[in-house]
Amino acid sequence: MENKKWIFLCILGGTLMILGCVTGSIVLYEVIYELTIGYIREELATIFSIILKIFGSIAAGGGASVIIGALIVAMGRYRLGKFIIGLGVGLGLISLIIFIITGIIQGTITGFFIELITELIALKGGFGFTGAVLTFFSRRQLKKEEKED
Repeated sequence: MENKKWIFLCILGGTLMILGCVTGSIVLYEVIYELTIGYIREELATIFSIILKIFGSIAAGGGASVIIGALIVAMGRYRLGKFIIGLGVGLGLISLIIFIITGIIQGTITGFFIELITELIALKGGFGFTGAVLTFFSRRQLKKEEKED
């Protein structure tokens, strides 16, 4: 019963993300591919590329991916739904850590933070940022309901 509130807030956040034209972190998957391509075999590189393209496509859906993920959670598939919501919102801890590490390696960390601060100040119309934050915190509150005997 508690999840209904968080599912609704995820759907609301996804709607706000759509209004603000916010998508997940698509560049993250390109960076991951570029960093790992030298360390994996050619056969695996093709499969890895396909998987990352699928993840990037889900992330490109932004708010729509968040809404679909919330509906999947409502159907009882918590892990899959939360995973899709996470890709759609693109504000996960892993992506933040990877961006910081790659920014340090490539020497672009200052440019990244200036761009991030500029986006936060502009708020992408206000709706996008609010929707992303609302979705991020709502996703964290979603818990698998235990069945009663």
